[in-house]
Amino acid sequence: MNKSIITILLAFAGAVSCTGFLAENPKTFLSPDNYFKSQEQMQAAVNGLYTFADDIFDGDVEVGTHRFIFLEYMTGYGRRPRVATSIYLTQANLLTVTEENWNLEGLWRSWYAAIENCNYTIAGIEAASIQIPEQQKNLFLGEAYSLRAYYYFNLVRLWESVPLKTEPTTSLSNVEIPLSSAAQVYAQIESDLVKAEELMEEASWSRTDGHIGRGAVKALLSKVYITMAGYPLNLGKEYYEKAYSAAKEVYDSKAFRLFDSYSGIRDASNENTGEILWSIQREADRAGSPVHNDMLPYPAQTELSANAAYGGALAPTQEFLATYPDGDRRLEEGGYYYSEHKSLDGAKTLELGATYIYKWWDADAASTGKSGLDYPLIRYADVLLTMAEAKAQADGGSTSDADAVEAYSLVRRRAMPSEAKPASVTFETVYKERIWEMCFETQTWFDMLRTRKALDVRTGNVVDLVGLRTPGHEAAFAEKDLAFPYPLRESRLNPNLKR
Repeated sequence: MNKSIITILLAFAGAVSCTGFLAENPKTFLSPDNYFKSQEQMQAAVNGLYTFADDIFDGDVEVGTHRFIFLEYMTGYGRRPRVATSIYLTQANLLTVTEENWNLEGLWRSWYAAIENCNYTIAGIEAASIQIPEQQKNLFLGEAYSLRAYYYFNLVRLWESVPLKTEPTTSLSNVEIPLSSAAQVYAQIESDLVKAEELMEEASWSRTDGHIGRGAVKALLSKVYITMAGYPLNLGKEYYEKAYSAAKEVYDSKAFRLFDSYSGIRDASNENTGEILWSIQREADRAGSPVHNDMLPYPAQTELSANAAYGGALAPTQEFLATYPDGDRRLEEGGYYYSEHKSLDGAKTLELGATYIYKWWDADAASTGKSGLDYPLIRYADVLLTMAEAKAQADGGSTSDADAVEAYSLVRRRAMPSEAKPASVTFETVYKERIWEMCFETQTWFDMLRTRKALDVRTGNVVDLVGLRTPGHEAAFAEKDLAFPYPLRESRLNPNLKR
């Protein structure tokens, strides 16, 4: 697996929706005319597009303040064992996120910088005069189109209406880009992914180098379609059918499989194989992951892990844990969670005093203090549940489609191996399984936004999101919580950023 990711910042104009990058003095513009003179330069540019995906690991100076943790707090299913002094984290827990929130600014700037680089890469490769094998050129372009779609997908899900720009910046004379409607942005996302599908038609379904393969493109398209079927566009049946069809292509490819046990998800030897369609690539010494440390128990268990003092960022609430069915293997010690663990020297079992997240435990990090464990962005379990949910919704809320039922059952059987396969599945059944399966993986908040539904821990039922209080919050969700405010710094620079 190639963990050497090269960052090529093609334009310091970066976040072209009138972010701070545009307000500052760029040191240079590297145009498509004076770059992309070799296949190696094209490869380097494409490699650089992936580096923005790991910006969700950026954080404040305070321990455990990474952006993916902020997005997890929005669901209200987790808690922060360590006291937070950061107002920005507190806003997520109180559902009082404001335009000054540092996390909003960071996510916005990162994803628009990524999009600007995608625009330059696409334009540069398409205009390049050098001759390289057509299949290789198509693969480069397919990756760039896919990544642009991915970054826009993140933006539109969190903000709904956002500036849309698909050409590289060549001048600072017009930086006040108007907002595009969610429908316009989703249309561009769909167009980019369909284009990527065409370009990668001859590519392999899976890749072991951490880059997007054909399967990841199809899976991402299925997630886009199921989101377009729901909120805010509410395109309904046609797009649920499209989501089902795209996910089923991944299913029919037989290129992916669920790991036999949950330990396989966090096994470094499984990275970019089996269940993992695409993940953020990490390397312990040069590009480590904060996830293992963030999930460690707090107060610190110094005999548990080398960086025990850096834990306490996120843990499940007891109310959420209680919603799992009896006998669910995700609840077993060392499944998704743990409440005890052997000490580093193996001499004793440590009682942790509460239940913590074991999903991303990294044994190497526990002993060395450095984590190189990749972080999945798309898992096969996600694809299977998307397939089942989309078909259930397309069929009116319930389906007996054999493939959809089997897709759901594959995920369910790993958790509950003695449970018989059902004759049909409902939206609620699949959605609850999704919440249990994809929890604490930077997925659930996006699912809550597109469905406007959540799991009520008091009743175990799926209910409307607005009006529900999940256990990690002190207030119920309101309409205002369903789209983030535009970052203050950006709206000051671009007066178009207003609702």
